[in-house]
Amino acid sequence: MRISRRIGVYMKDRGFNLSEVARKTGLDYQSLYASLYDEKRDRDLRTEELIPLCIFLNVDPRDFAEQSQEAAT
Repeated sequence: MRISRRIGVYMKDRGFNLSEVARKTGLDYQSLYASLYDEKRDRDLRTEELIPLCIFLNVDPRDFAEQSQEAAT
């Protein structure tokens, strides 16, 4: 699973509302939705989206990367 999708699962599991996240972070809702939830689109979060999103969620982006690396081994 890609890092963007993994973050989407994390947000869903914890009940984050994407509209509220977009408003509070200043990130574009459509871009976030396309990266985190839209399975038909192949869009990863951009760095300028990933960092503010992880700061808002109070998580280290490396946590998601490490899970990705473990799956590959």
